[in-house]
Amino acid sequence: MIRGGGLRLVVSDGGRSMKVFFVNDSTSNHNWGDRAAAISLKHMIAKCGGSICDAVTEDALKQSSFKEPLEEIPRVGAKIIHLLTPPAVWSVKRRLTHYLSESGSEDIIPRRWNEFELRANLLLECGSLYTRLLAGIRESEVIVIHGDGAMVGNPRIARAELFLAYLGKKHFKRSVILVNHTADFDHPILSEIAEHVYPMLDDVTFRDTISVERCLSICKGRYAPDSAFWFKPAKREEWAALAQRLTYMDVWPDMAWFDPSKPYICVGGTSSFSYSERPTQIINDCKALIIHLRSVYQGQIVLTVSDIVDEMVFRPIAAELELPLIALSTPVQQAVDILGNADAYIGGRWHSSIFSLRGGTPVVPMVSKTFKMYALMEMAGLETRLCDAHDLVAAKESVSSQLVGFLKQGESLRARLRQWAETQAEYSWGNVSFLKTY
Repeated sequence: MIRGGGLRLVVSDGGRSMKVFFVNDSTSNHNWGDRAAAISLKHMIAKCGGSICDAVTEDALKQSSFKEPLEEIPRVGAKIIHLLTPPAVWSVKRRLTHYLSESGSEDIIPRRWNEFELRANLLLECGSLYTRLLAGIRESEVIVIHGDGAMVGNPRIARAELFLAYLGKKHFKRSVILVNHTADFDHPILSEIAEHVYPMLDDVTFRDTISVERCLSICKGRYAPDSAFWFKPAKREEWAALAQRLTYMDVWPDMAWFDPSKPYICVGGTSSFSYSERPTQIINDCKALIIHLRSVYQGQIVLTVSDIVDEMVFRPIAAELELPLIALSTPVQQAVDILGNADAYIGGRWHSSIFSLRGGTPVVPMVSKTFKMYALMEMAGLETRLCDAHDLVAAKESVSSQLVGFLKQGESLRARLRQWAETQAEYSWGNVSFLKTY
């Protein structure tokens, strides 16, 4: 549920390190971007002199009860453990279970704002069942919450992040910052929670300017580029000699060989795929787009799978058209090298677009499940006319037109995008500026 132990990133300057409780360690996610954002953010915390005393993973925020696993004890030793455990612990557990059942939810994470204080008091009253969680908060001086892309809709992960922020700030008087995220409060329940919790926080940073504008009424948040801008692609002439070796980029069971010393473009998916109930149609549409791209682009076409839902679409296409597929399990830095050295990236993935722009690769954007792709294109000074990922056949002429236009601009466009992304990488340290002045 919660990882700590060996995860102690410390920069010693001869003084005492600052203890940080890190919420949403998204390296537990398979997604390239979630891994990249958390890896870089933890690096930044360390460079500010922070020591992560414990961390709550993204998986835990999605599904963990946060209770100590008394009920998960192996059956052989269950009776012995029950005899050794103080009766008060079992009494507390029974009271907790009874209250949650009576309230209509078996989850300690509140479902709406009016439950926040009740659930916080209940958690503290039953503290013997939440010793690991509470110990991490108590040991810390600052709670850093990595918001990422969770603040949209009404998911448990978002409510869990804001509940832990509330708990840490109100009941433990800790400094709490919420950083590196997009906020699209399109759901009334999550919006109401945010209206109460955000003003309590010591610092809030958004990874896009649209989120800043939309949240002006609830907090004094500011823009700080995504921490994933920290990753930088290798120069093509240095990288290609190694990367073009046979099987170098293959991640079983996918085949990914292509010649990176020769021109290539990358085609990827979008978060809006996760809402699709028409996978066959999307596969056929993507295949039609790729076949059309072959008629206007003479270089190699490389398929990128940065999230698990993209596998469903691109694996059958890769097999049928015999195209290289960069797999989900590809290391982040390797994905950055591939995207950052492509002639163009066509897709709706936020972090894949950042990896691309970091190397000067222009992006032909697809619609994603929030406004984030529009925001990124606007900030980068690129075309904000996003193609519909669910109607790529109709969009293929527009996509190819943008691609050809980018290729004609050549190195002048790449140099501008590369310089812009380099500046974003420098400014991304604004996510941890509160720690520098703590």
